[in-house]
Amino acid sequence: MPDKDSTPSVAILYIATGRYTVFWEYFYQSAENFLLPDCDKHYILFTDNTELLSQQGHYSNVTMIEQEALEWPYIALMRYQIILSVRYILEQYDFTFYFNGNTEFLSKVAKKDLLPLEANQEITLYLQPHVFHKNRNKYPYDRNSKSNAYIPYNQGKYYFAGGITGGRTESYLEMCEILHSYTESDLQENIIALWHDESYLNKFALDRDDIKVLPPYFTKGENEYWKNISKLMFSDKTHYRFGGHAYLRSETNEKITPSEWKKNNAKPRKRFTYRFKQYFKSLFFR
Repeated sequence: MPDKDSTPSVAILYIATGRYTVFWEYFYQSAENFLLPDCDKHYILFTDNTELLSQQGHYSNVTMIEQEALEWPYIALMRYQIILSVRYILEQYDFTFYFNGNTEFLSKVAKKDLLPLEANQEITLYLQPHVFHKNRNKYPYDRNSKSNAYIPYNQGKYYFAGGITGGRTESYLEMCEILHSYTESDLQENIIALWHDESYLNKFALDRDDIKVLPPYFTKGENEYWKNISKLMFSDKTHYRFGGHAYLRSETNEKITPSEWKKNNAKPRKRFTYRFKQYFKSLFFR
């Protein structure tokens, strides 16, 4: 197993199906510029886009896997099944990381920033940036006791978002197996977890002590301009340049217009108290 001073190999997982293929070049180019320059990295792209699939030879460091575009929320719920379908590829790499479709890297992310390199670390997760400062009883855990994602009140230390998951490949694949089993078991009972894959992820992470927790401002939303130290950004899926959130999910064939988007974002709340609470809580993670 590689240590802090060696050059690890890293598999980068990315799902771009349906209209979400619009994000691929933003992700790939920014990742090539900033993501893990001190590692040997290879991308695994899952897509149903025939144009992209025909360009396999254009990318020397990308393996393309044909993947049908599942309806929402199944494309999220079945994420771990999709990942497990390429286990035979991932087992060749020291580490494996998945990134959300709307991820764009802003500055250098070195192996020390992202990889779980300490002896007691196996998995890397990041804090949901809008709730990490709250009391744990206000975390959006799934409170349905019939679900495999159920977390009772007064339990849990962190609430993790599902947009970045990764770790040492063996441990990561074990995590994917557990989360897939949670999902399948619930679906057989016609249960869908509150926040889909993210709810199961938090159940898995509950009380574990082998997780590298990324700092609160490691990520930011596109419109969170005050988070000027963030290393990656999640692009605004509601923006008209992407067609809007409903369009991306194929819930409508109508793209949002620039005027509609501007109307929806005309009067952003300043929320200084909210930002101060986040900043104050973030000081305890440094």
